[in-house]
Amino acid sequence: MRKRAVLSGCVVAMATAGAALVSAPTASAAGYGCSGSLISTYAVKDNGGVTRGNVYLYYNSSNGTNCMVTVKNSAGKYGTPSLTNATLDRCRLGTSGSNCYSEKKVTDEGLYAQYAGPVSLSADGHCISISGQIHGSWGTAIVTRDGVHCG
Repeated sequence: MRKRAVLSGCVVAMATAGAALVSAPTASAAGYGCSGSLISTYAVKDNGGVTRGNVYLYYNSSNGTNCMVTVKNSAGKYGTPSLTNATLDRCRLGTSGSNCYSEKKVTDEGLYAQYAGPVSLSADGHCISISGQIHGSWGTAIVTRDGVHCG
């Protein structure tokens, strides 16, 4: 009887741990390997307008570094590997918005179950562009912002 109770407790603990893996983590920087403060969240949407995840953008004022991740949500099949991308691009000085001319780009892309990234680069005094993509049976969900967070 005692073995059965212990085994039941293990099954419950495993089921609870599995449930924790299915929900997306919060947007804290430490959870994704980024340092600094969260400065923007962008929804990653498919052509039908369904949000499949979010891009979280962080800024570390002590070293002028931006960092981002693209995180799936349950509609983006969080927990199931699929092609997921996070791209951060530093604009040349004096360019912003759609006029952003790339000076340096960093990308993380792969078959990820939870998120792509972190990607980071020093961009103090520059604008940046971000792009996040999540691919699935619905097609591609994407968010792109050019020449934002200048300074």
